[in-house]
Amino acid sequence: MKYNIIIILFAITFAELNVGDPAPTFFVRDINEKHFFLSDTLKLGKITVLSFFTTWCVPCRVEIPDLDTLSQYYQDVNFYLVNVSGLAQISSKIKEDPEIVKKMITTLGVNLLVLMDKYGKVAEKYGVTLLPRLIVIDKKGKVHYIHDGYIPNDKITLKNVLSKLANNKK
Repeated sequence: MKYNIIIILFAITFAELNVGDPAPTFFVRDINEKHFFLSDTLKLGKITVLSFFTTWCVPCRVEIPDLDTLSQYYQDVNFYLVNVSGLAQISSKIKEDPEIVKKMITTLGVNLLVLMDKYGKVAEKYGVTLLPRLIVIDKKGKVHYIHDGYIPNDKITLKNVLSKLANNKK
């Protein structure tokens, strides 16, 4: 019996996030130390975009301004940048310094809310292994779209995903 429990716990710990799954909720602080509960955001019934990033991720620096531009066009969509600390790069785990994150966001000139995943627990829930990782959550709180990495055409794909969801009246 106890082996079954261990196997179930192991499976839950390493369960992969898939399109159609309920979006895992979480609590973190934003870049200004204010509390953020994803569950509160999901209760609003709006489309939500999460982009997981680090300051050392070059493709993230390209994606973030594109997301900021899209956020101005899709004003009914909640866009959040989730800064991940504790991800392994080569053989060590890198901790993100909030001051460096603030400086990067200021340099990029974006106005998106930055959430600080300082222990990497949110990244774990969302299966982040490659950056940036983009998650789109529909109005019902279900994962609708997942994408890893970034190339310039990704902006067009995301725009199509958001337009389709925004026009879906269900």
